[in-house]
Amino acid sequence: MPTPRPAPINRKMLISLIMNINAGHRVLDAEPMSDVLVRYFTQRGCDVELHIADEMYKVPQLTLRVAAQHQNRQGVIIAAGGDGTVNAVAQALLHGTVPMGIIPLGTFNYVARALGIPLDPLDAAHVVLHGHRHAIHVGCVNQYIYLNNASIGLYPRLIEQREYDNKCFGRFRYVAMVSGFTSLMREHQKLKLKLIVDGQIKPIESPLVFFGNNQLQLQDFRMNLAECAKMGKLAVVAITELSKWQTLKLIGRLQMGTFEKAPEVTAFCAETIKIESKAWQMKVAIDGEIVHVQTPLHFSVAKEALTVIVPHHAGNLNGGRYAPTPL
Repeated sequence: MPTPRPAPINRKMLISLIMNINAGHRVLDAEPMSDVLVRYFTQRGCDVELHIADEMYKVPQLTLRVAAQHQNRQGVIIAAGGDGTVNAVAQALLHGTVPMGIIPLGTFNYVARALGIPLDPLDAAHVVLHGHRHAIHVGCVNQYIYLNNASIGLYPRLIEQREYDNKCFGRFRYVAMVSGFTSLMREHQKLKLKLIVDGQIKPIESPLVFFGNNQLQLQDFRMNLAECAKMGKLAVVAITELSKWQTLKLIGRLQMGTFEKAPEVTAFCAETIKIESKAWQMKVAIDGEIVHVQTPLHFSVAKEALTVIVPHHAGNLNGGRYAPTPL
């Protein structure tokens, strides 16, 4: 009898697309974006799996199950959606060996923009197949991570109002901007907090404490703290007063690049920050999503903790580095 031959090994790249159901509204030539992307990767010889979550909180667990299929295969797990979807997928892939691809389908897409990933979905899909692996810094607060920013106080309330307005008027950039401005014009309660900054206690009363991790976003705000985020440190902004008149002045300072010099603003870098409050939990805005986090809040940075596929021309971003060869 002839010796049986072993079954051929499937060496196709495994592409796992993870989408929030809300990302499905974007279409190309009247075809659902999920179908467009599946066909794109299939036509290029990849094994493609599409996973759609009906709720954002289900994305990390879904990603963990998908990642188990990648342990013995070359492949990429793609977050197709806005910054909230990218965050949820990244949460499950942190410190792992499976790289994350990004196809931006959101409103602001700060993560993709900071990494030089094209905003056109098919151009971004091309990067997934032909880009480099790149390690980036990730902000952490208790059991959560943030790629753009995390904040307490005013900003979570701005996001809640923005989501309400988006449901009423549509998910457009100008709706988000008008919603944010009108929310800022209201009166805001100050939080009584105790910040422990690198071991030093700093009591503070503030309507807003903001932690930035995305260099591009901080640069858009014309903040020198962008360099702080690049070094893998916590970039922190706390506002001590916020009347309507002071709010208007701060908006003007943002445009002129003098925001950090305002007397109402305290901006600094730190390695670790602990925030204590009398409240047993606090609303925290994390990459555009609201979560309730038990106090105290522990902020830190996990350096080069997430591997993302970026374009060849993106350069040395966020303090990370490229692997020697592309995928």
